[in-house]
Amino acid sequence: MLFRSAGDVRFPLIVAGTPVGVLGVASDPPLTEHQRSVLSAAAALLAVSLKNAELFHEVHENSVRDSLTGCFNRKHALEVMDGELRRSRRSQMPLSLVMFDLDHFKEINDKYGHLGGDAVLAAVGQRMNAVLRGSDLKCRYGGEEFLILLPDTPLAGARRVADTLRRELADHPVRWNEEAIMVTASFGITSITPGEVEPHIIIGRADSALYRAKQSGRNCVCTSEEHAADVIV
Repeated sequence: MLFRSAGDVRFPLIVAGTPVGVLGVASDPPLTEHQRSVLSAAAALLAVSLKNAELFHEVHENSVRDSLTGCFNRKHALEVMDGELRRSRRSQMPLSLVMFDLDHFKEINDKYGHLGGDAVLAAVGQRMNAVLRGSDLKCRYGGEEFLILLPDTPLAGARRVADTLRRELADHPVRWNEEAIMVTASFGITSITPGEVEPHIIIGRADSALYRAKQSGRNCVCTSEEHAADVIV
């Protein structure tokens, strides 16, 4: 089927009865029957190619994202982090890392079941999307532990981001079966020094700061450069 308008002809791109786009072709002078036949065949091939590209994108997204939270998985996050470290080294722009862990998550699972725990994790992913920039790397690092990479952000900015997210989580209980599940998290942050290229060393610093946040009473923020008494609560 062709659609004509002034000055052009449009060929619908259809795959298995589902439209995926339209191919528009200028038609001055009008297309011949042979040209229309060739373009119709080309439109059919283009439709299949577009659908394949869409399916490839979906498969790729599913392979690098955690379906529950929408965050990237650990493997992909480490790959992205490696690239960001190299970019920061070239540009000399600041780069910071945040790690946080949901407090007493096992107790949430024990009390509300794993579906309740899943609801909490999904809500955390949504809250991260609401607070963070699109350019920030959001990763579910494992279980109830998350990693955030903040490009072009110095340590002071990372502290503000971490504390904003901490307060957002604490101030928005998750509704589950007519109950409100209180959610808090402990945060560890570090900045990347010029020339650093090893992600695991940087993550180790942030993880140590996260451990101190938990030792300091949880629901707080610690940096890798401070003493345990210097925390944001």
